[in-house]
Amino acid sequence: MGTAPPSPLLAGKLVPPPVPAAVLAREHLLRRLDDAAGTPLTAVVAGAGWGKSTLLSRWARSTRAVDAVAWVTLDRRDEDPARFWTYVARALAPLAPDACARAVAALTVPGVDPVEVALPELLEGLRGAGARTALVLDDLHAVAEPRVHEQLELFLEHLPPGAGLVTGSRGVPPLPLPRLRARRRLVEVGARDLRFGEAESRELLRVLGAAGAPAGALDDLVAATRGWAAGLVLGAAALREGRAAAPGGWAGQAPAAEFLLAEVLAAQDAERRGFLLSAAALGVVCGALCDEVLHRTGSGVLLRALEREGVFLSAVGPDGPDGPDGPDGDSGTDGVPAGAPAGAGPWFRFHPVFRAALVRELGGDAGALRSRAARWFLEHGLTEEAVRVLLEAGDHPGAARVLVERTGDFVRTGAVGTYLRLGERVDEAVVARTPALALSMAWAAGSTGRRERVPRLLDLAGAAPAGAGFPGSRSAAGAAAALRSVYGTGPHEGDVALREARRAVAEETDEHLPGWVVAHVALGGALLAHGEDAREALRRAWRAPVVPLLPALSRLETAGLLAWALAQHPAGSATGTGTGTGTGEERAELVGLLRTTADEAGAVERALGRAASTAVALRHGAGGLLALAEGRPAAALTALRRAADLVAVQCHPALAALVLTAAAEAELAHGEVRLAGAAAEQARAALAEAPAPAAVPRLEAVERACARTAAERARPVLGEALTDRELTLLRALRGPLSQREIGRELHLSVNTVKGYAKSLYRKLDVVSRAEAVAVGRELGLC
Repeated sequence: MGTAPPSPLLAGKLVPPPVPAAVLAREHLLRRLDDAAGTPLTAVVAGAGWGKSTLLSRWARSTRAVDAVAWVTLDRRDEDPARFWTYVARALAPLAPDACARAVAALTVPGVDPVEVALPELLEGLRGAGARTALVLDDLHAVAEPRVHEQLELFLEHLPPGAGLVTGSRGVPPLPLPRLRARRRLVEVGARDLRFGEAESRELLRVLGAAGAPAGALDDLVAATRGWAAGLVLGAAALREGRAAAPGGWAGQAPAAEFLLAEVLAAQDAERRGFLLSAAALGVVCGALCDEVLHRTGSGVLLRALEREGVFLSAVGPDGPDGPDGPDGDSGTDGVPAGAPAGAGPWFRFHPVFRAALVRELGGDAGALRSRAARWFLEHGLTEEAVRVLLEAGDHPGAARVLVERTGDFVRTGAVGTYLRLGERVDEAVVARTPALALSMAWAAGSTGRRERVPRLLDLAGAAPAGAGFPGSRSAAGAAAALRSVYGTGPHEGDVALREARRAVAEETDEHLPGWVVAHVALGGALLAHGEDAREALRRAWRAPVVPLLPALSRLETAGLLAWALAQHPAGSATGTGTGTGTGEERAELVGLLRTTADEAGAVERALGRAASTAVALRHGAGGLLALAEGRPAAALTALRRAADLVAVQCHPALAALVLTAAAEAELAHGEVRLAGAAAEQARAALAEAPAPAAVPRLEAVERACARTAAERARPVLGEALTDRELTLLRALRGPLSQREIGRELHLSVNTVKGYAKSLYRKLDVVSRAEAVAVGRELGLC
């Protein structure tokens, strides 16, 4: 079919980590988590080393308070919303396999916001499962992306009864805790609850084999660590070796960590000490990696031995335990590289507190080690990990080079958002000297809905010397012009979009390159938006020899644009949507195009559902216009409704305005005034994002007709209470701000605003903003 496969996932992130044998059960905390089952949010918050993951893992493995526990261990790589929700969907798959499979498929498509498809699928799957469920998100502090935070809040607000979210994090989770606390929808477990009392501390030291130490040393350790689990575990290791601080030497948590680490390191022989210091610089490690980078043998055996001692390392990932098994079970923020090669052996991570101290101890030698590690990762196909370690090493030119040379690795695995995030970590001066990277990042930004970033990246790429190339294009200048036409122009720059598209066509003269198709598609789209004849440009795109080699989504998007352009002409005299100059040959061309792409389009739509929007929306719309011309109004309305639903998920806003206007006209012709008004409202919102002069007069005619024939409504009844966010949005809808402007006021993305609006409209039984405000006023809500 050609759709990108999902990114390789680490199964170990989706199961609770093993609980270390030498820990206390802490039954009172387990009972507290049981009592919280069914509460929408349970937040376990404490600093590193307090035993959050150990507690949550033990509870997840033993609780009978819920029917199922879904687990995700997060790390800094999961800040891409698509990756974050892919892990959540995989974790929930045993409960709702079909819904989660649809969500995972949708998340592979760049630019489809999780709010549009994945979250509704997951919530509906949970609702249909009807089970008491806990979704545990451990190490949530590792995810700093605001889009993930707002999406998680939306998900939390719409969890069905019986489902709850449980988070483990080092700081307050990015969720509306005060509001949840006031509504008794929150249970909190903090450092005060996790702190070991004096009796518990001494019992833990006994379990850890340190009871035989001098009484004074035990007293000092208990007093200094003040119930901090990691300090007790590390101190026990020091005491077992017969090492202890001078009286008062363990004076506080942070100094204690440094001192205890020094004591335990000093107890290792020279080989182990050197190995630990060097390996810590690499982050997550396996035996094969360490052998290559550290120029030694037997690293796998040594890693297993160190892990068994339970002080520095915990095993994660393939061929080893599925989660951390270190001093406190907290997993830190380092994940196992996705797609790790078979046979590499188990992977291990250092506890973050100890790793930071080890790297400081190592000093300037870390950079060279990381550079060697990057080469190993590249040789084994771990492109993302190679880029990350090069950035850690400060080798920004090297990271830029890999991103340019291995762009396809990210595209094939659906990790376009991750590609953009990594590129943004490269020093901007380096990006400016690497125009191919700036252009690739501009494409990634545009295709993932971050259009506001495109102009700056294209400006950086503008420093490319004349004649510079770009993969898949004849010239960097042509690629930049096409990208600026499609993604880099604002709502009042239609002439700029058309001018840049024509420039791209002039630059791209080789029809055997994808750049030829991209340039002609950009020109066709700009012409359609202006109401000009786009048929020839789009025919040239569709007939290019390279088209069969393009991904299915790109092929179908090109076919859909051509179909829409053709439908304007043979269907024009019947609908008023085109010039009415079509011929019988063109009608046959349209019918043939729809027929020859039907099987592939059907397969993509079945696999991706509404996430197939860009690929199939215009095909549906063109089919609707053709049905109108053939006198089949019912079929036309069905097709145009489907097209309108799809462009709301993902489509260039100018093209979305054209489709939505046609759908509004069809609704109005069928007497569906409310639905016509809703489609017209969406078309107007799309016009605020990008110009489509061809739609404006038709849209104004629909709006006038809707105003004249407003439907009567019975007195509204609110069947379901609005959330605080929905009430806030309802009040904001009274004013003149667009949804994007409302999002800026509320510090939310426009897609999250749309997600709340859908829920609001459903509860109010309305289909448009105007109706929502009117009903809200009648109900005294705004």
